Amino acid sequence: MSALKQFAHLKSPMNDSYRSFFPPLPPSTPWGLNVWYSYFAVQKHEIAHLTVISWPSDFDENDCIETLVGSAAMDPYQAKLASRRNLPGIMCTIDALLRDNILGEMHKAGVLCIAPTQSEIRNYPQPAFAMGVDQFPDVHPPSFVVETTDGNHWTFRADQVKLAVAGHIKTTTTQIKSTRSSYRKMNTFGSAVGNAMRQSDVHISRGTKVTNLLDLHIQTDAGLKLVRLVGPRTRIGIVGDGDRPSLLENARSAEMIQILMPDTQIDTEFHDFDPPSIVRRQVRKAGGPSGSLTMDSWAFYSPWVGLIKQAMYGW
Repeated sequence: MSALKQFAHLKSPMNDSYRSFFPPLPPSTPWGLNVWYSYFAVQKHEIAHLTVISWPSDFDENDCIETLVGSAAMDPYQAKLASRRNLPGIMCTIDALLRDNILGEMHKAGVLCIAPTQSEIRNYPQPAFAMGVDQFPDVHPPSFVVETTDGNHWTFRADQVKLAVAGHIKTTTTQIKSTRSSYRKMNTFGSAVGNAMRQSDVHISRGTKVTNLLDLHIQTDAGLKLVRLVGPRTRIGIVGDGDRPSLLENARSAEMIQILMPDTQIDTEFHDFDPPSIVRRQVRKAGGPSGSLTMDSWAFYSPWVGLIKQAMYGW
C-alpha cells in the first residue's frame, strides 16, 4: 500500500483507531445516520499542528511536496503552498491520533519536525502579565524581580530565561466625524424661508497603533513560567531606581535581552508567522482580517515557539 493510500486509510473515520473511541454502529443503521456518526467522531478528536522546523539540505520544492503528500496525505496544491512557508512553519492541521505515524514518516525522510496538539499549546503555562522587570544591581549571576499586574513579586536569574519572544502587533483605527451647520435659505425678496436647511461635513481619519510585545519563558525551580510584557508602559529597569526611565525606551526589547540575558534564545520572527486555521477563525470572529496578526495570534505563537525550542533543546 502506498504512503498516500496508507494515510488515507488511517484518516477513515471508521478504522480501528477511531473505533477505540467510537464503536461502530450496527449494520442495519441507515446510511445517513452512519455518515453523521462518522463525521461526529472525526470532529471530537484532538488536532495537532504539523510543524516543519527544517527541511533536509538537499531537498528542493518537489521533494518537500512529495514528502507532505506521502506522509501527511496533503493535497498536492496545498502542499506546494505549505512548502514555501517560512520556517519553522505550520504545514497543515492533522488528527492527533495520526501524529506518531505522520511524524515517523517525516522523520524517515530526514525532516526535522514536530506536531504539537492544540491541548499542548492551550496547557502551556498561562502568561503572567508584568508591570515591570527590574534587575538587582551588582548581583552575580544577574538576577531580576518581576512585578505582576496582580501585585505579586518573584525573582529569577538570567540563566533561567530559556527563551525570549519579541514582536509587535499593529491595530488600525478609523474615526468618522460629522459636523452639521444650519442656515436659512432666502427667497428673491429677502424673506426667510421657514424651514432650516442642514449641511453636513464628514471627516475620516485613520491611525495605526503599534504595540510591542515581549514574552520571557523562564524555567524556575517551581517549573516553567511565562512572563508577558505588553506596550510602552511596561518597565525594564533597576531595582530601587524608580525615577530612571525604562530601559526599553532607548533600545528594542530583543536588543536589551541580548545585553541583560546573553544566554537566552531570542525569537523575533512573529511578523512572518502564518497562523493556522483555528487562529484565523478566532480573528474573524473578533472582526479582524483573517490573516492579520493579533493578540490571538500572539497567544498561539509564543507557546508554539516554546514547544519547538523545548523539543530541540530539552528544557
